[in-house]
Amino acid sequence: MIEDGDPALPYALAVPYVAFAQPDTQVGAAGTRELAEAARQLAEDGSVDVVAERIRDGYTAVAVAEEDGVALCAGQHQPVGAVSEIVGVGTLPSARRRGLGLAVTAALVADARERGVRTVFLAANNDDVARIYERLGFRRIATALIAEPVEAAGAGETGEAAEAVEPAE
Repeated sequence: MIEDGDPALPYALAVPYVAFAQPDTQVGAAGTRELAEAARQLAEDGSVDVVAERIRDGYTAVAVAEEDGVALCAGQHQPVGAVSEIVGVGTLPSARRRGLGLAVTAALVADARERGVRTVFLAANNDDVARIYERLGFRRIATALIAEPVEAAGAGETGEAAEAVEPAE
């Protein structure tokens, strides 16, 4: 697990950004050049400092798989009491199909358990990724949904908030 002062933190945080730009599980071209640029951007915009503070405060844990000092796969879990969500597990496209996502997820689960977490959950963006998590013992139990603000007629240019449209019963 990465600590808040670890020089690998910017790269560990950058891996998912590069990975999610090519969201399937196939090996791709994106690699260390793209990783370095994403890490630089995250350091400049303050994202690394925010996550470092969350690590210090116990709100975030970050795991990384490295080879020759290069972050190839990384992810986080967000513990709250006895529950934690695993988020942002991504592998550089050039390093895929080597079991790194599985290994990082296993490390995150182990860390969560060491912290006393009883329930660990995550969301997979497709069936191929879900099958990876199922190998660790995760099981499908529900359908994830998202709620977004609904703009009502007349709102917009003035910057005023629109009233939400009531859902149909």
